[in-house]
Amino acid sequence: MDYARYIVQAGDTIYKIAKAYAVEMAQIIQLNHLKHPDRIYAGQVLLLPVLATHEPTDEEIPEPNFTYAMWLYDAYAGKVSELTAVTTYLYQAVLLDRPEFDALLRPIAYDELQHLEKLALALRHLGVDPRYGSLSSGHWVDWRSNFINYTSELCVLLDINIADEAKAHREYLELAQRIPIPEIQCILTEIAADEERHYHLFCQAKQQYCGECAPCPPLPPCSPPPMYTPIETPETPGAPGSPEMPPNYPGPHEGGKG
Repeated sequence: MDYARYIVQAGDTIYKIAKAYAVEMAQIIQLNHLKHPDRIYAGQVLLLPVLATHEPTDEEIPEPNFTYAMWLYDAYAGKVSELTAVTTYLYQAVLLDRPEFDALLRPIAYDELQHLEKLALALRHLGVDPRYGSLSSGHWVDWRSNFINYTSELCVLLDINIADEAKAHREYLELAQRIPIPEIQCILTEIAADEERHYHLFCQAKQQYCGECAPCPPLPPCSPPPMYTPIETPETPGAPGSPEMPPNYPGPHEGGKG
C-alpha cells in the first residue's frame, strides 16, 4: 500500500473522494485524523491509501511539483513570507509616520508585493491554487494577521527586519538550487537579489537612527559578478571628452528606492 496526496476541490466530500479512489471512508478519516470529516474544504491536502501503481488524476498534483509547491507556499503566504512582509512594512510606515521612514518602508513593501505576484505565477505554473496560506504539519493553514510582528520600538523593529531579510535572501537562494525549473529559478534569484538590497537599506537605517552599531555582515552574492571591460576615463570631472557626471539621485531616506 502506498499513499497519494489529494488536494480537496470545491464540492468534494469524503464519500465522493473515497468512491473515486475505491477506498473506504474510514481509511481516509483515520489516516488524516479528521475529527470533523464533514468539514473538509477546498485546498485542504489529504493522504489517500492507494496502490503503488496508482496514476495521478487531473485533480492530483504529481510529484515533484507538489513538493515544490509546498516549499513555495511557505515563502508566498506562510508565517514568514512575502504576504507577511508586505503587510508588516506598510503597517510600520503608517505607525512611524515620518517622511524618512515612509520613503524607506513603502518602496520595500511594494517590492514585496511584486514578489508575491511572481510567486503566485510560479505556483500556477506548478498547477496549484495560489491561495494565501501554507502547509503546516500536514494541515493547510490560512495566512493570519497575527503573523505580523507589531513591535513599535524603532531599533527593535529594524533588527527584526534585518534578520527577516537575511533569512529570506538565504532561503530563496536555497530554493533556487532545490527546484530545477529554470523559469522558477529565475524568479527566485531575482527575489533574492531584492532581499539583499532590502537588507542593506535596513542596515543603513539602523546605523543612522540607532546610534553607534557595527556594520551588518555581507550576504552571499546571488550570482557571480558580471564580466566587463572597464573604460578608461579622465580622472578630472568635467574634463574635455569626459562623460557627464551622473545626477545626484536621492538616497533611501530622501525618497529613493535604493
